[in-house]
Amino acid sequence: MTQRPNLIEGDSLAEYVDIVRNQDVLAFLERVRPSCHSDNGAVLLNAAIDKCGEWIAFSPSFKNYRYVALVTNRVVFALGIGQSSVYFRLPDRLHSTALATGAVPANEIGGKWVSIELFRSEWPDPDVPFWTLRAYSAARQIEE
Repeated sequence: MTQRPNLIEGDSLAEYVDIVRNQDVLAFLERVRPSCHSDNGAVLLNAAIDKCGEWIAFSPSFKNYRYVALVTNRVVFALGIGQSSVYFRLPDRLHSTALATGAVPANEIGGKWVSIELFRSEWPDPDVPFWTLRAYSAARQIEE
């Protein structure tokens, strides 16, 4: 059974996450105020719909193409940002695998984050459902 996402728009992301566990991503989003193209936002949402259990999708404005944040267990585990990027908060054990398969460190957010470029010509499509599930699972295991 495919789960429908709980889409939350316009409120403060800080209301839906633990401030301490999300300091890095909250500071980044406040500082940069990124956009998100509908194409990479849709890829990320569809991956979560297919693979994840309890989560919400937050954006200051979906219709005005602001960033998309996926949240579970009060932890941001994935982001859709820019024209073609998705970002994942991964456990340390998966960083080298992500980097070996085309991800790059997203140190502008924090040490646990990687970025994956979508829609690259002459590159195979990244396995967004795989990385979404791994980031989701890791966030579910973080103790409050």
